[in-house]
Amino acid sequence: MNILKNRSGRLTAGVVLTAITYGVMWGVTPQGGDAEINRMVVMIGGRFPYGIIQAFSFLLFVFGILEVYRLNRRVADEQTAYSLRLLPEKENWVLSADDVNKLKLDVQDVEKSGKYYLTGLVRKCCTKYRLSRESSEVLALADSQIDIYRSEMESEQSFIRYALWAIPSVGFIGTVWGIGESLGLAHEASSPEGVKRITQALGVAFDTTLWALVLCIVLMYVVHGFQKRADDFFIGMKDHVIENLINRLYK
Repeated sequence: MNILKNRSGRLTAGVVLTAITYGVMWGVTPQGGDAEINRMVVMIGGRFPYGIIQAFSFLLFVFGILEVYRLNRRVADEQTAYSLRLLPEKENWVLSADDVNKLKLDVQDVEKSGKYYLTGLVRKCCTKYRLSRESSEVLALADSQIDIYRSEMESEQSFIRYALWAIPSVGFIGTVWGIGESLGLAHEASSPEGVKRITQALGVAFDTTLWALVLCIVLMYVVHGFQKRADDFFIGMKDHVIENLINRLYK
């Protein structure tokens, strides 16, 4: 979806999804203090205005999920470069200097319609071989270039790391808010109604942190799953280039 291709679009989508989710929840959940409300609904912020903190935590969670989704799509798009069959995969195929020159020209033609990590890596390796004619130097360049690609993708995860930090922080803000409200009601502890209001405020205090930690655990699992996929992608790309390009260079 085009709206998810830029960060502002993903943030907008997160705001809309959160507004719909909590708007429906607040609309169907009884808001009266005496109403019987499911404990799970209360914990995730089913009562307005007490659920505002949980809603903000949910917004950060959705934004983080959409960021991971976009990066997963990025890796999937990068993997389509293998279908171009740029490198020879037949056994005992040796690349001469002329073959390397032709390979570089073919890659440049491919990059006119779209650039990939793989095409950039192959092009740079071909250029290095033309200059040095040493496969060891080409291998060193491949290692350095893949490290650059890896660092670039890690830098794109900065907002995901922010969401992972911000979600529990927002939960703690709700805890401070709830505890402060309960302390402000301490003078009402002598009446049953006052005790009920104090316990309600304490419930808000602990529910916000509990919900934030649950969301953070789920998001962390998704992020680590993506990082495993990204690591496998870079390892596979390096192995592909070594096996089908560097090891075939004529010495």
